[in-house]
Amino acid sequence: MLRRFIKYFVCALILSNWSADAQHVQATEVSTKSKKGQIILSKVKVVPEVKAFLQTTPKEDKPMLMIETDPDFKYYKVKLGISNKGMFRTTEIFCVDPKTFEVYYWDVFADDISFSNLAIITLKDWRYWRTKPEWVKPHTWKAGKLVALTNQ
Repeated sequence: MLRRFIKYFVCALILSNWSADAQHVQATEVSTKSKKGQIILSKVKVVPEVKAFLQTTPKEDKPMLMIETDPDFKYYKVKLGISNKGMFRTTEIFCVDPKTFEVYYWDVFADDISFSNLAIITLKDWRYWRTKPEWVKPHTWKAGKLVALTNQ
């Protein structure tokens, strides 16, 4: 139990550090005010889980979406989180295909080399697998199936 808590804590720390630095890395090519930025945000905002988060999170926590790009990564990253107390803290990360504007989920537990295409899953798969016990264990994806890497 303690090992699982430590894993979650470390993961949360890593995500919060990435998120805090993200404001400095945010690409200039896609502004949230540009036409492309508005399309990307509108696609993510209609995801039911995103819509619920934005509506139910207290306004003083400043729920928001933040777009990032990375020249080495084919998708636009859209981070969902809260932006208060001088920093942005990520809750979930979505990816948007720049050609089709289809929304995907970035699976933080499956990704062991930062942002990679191996950790990008469909929203349908995310909704199914996040309810399973294997979801909270280190895992990878093989042929569309979640495979736990340990028995912890």
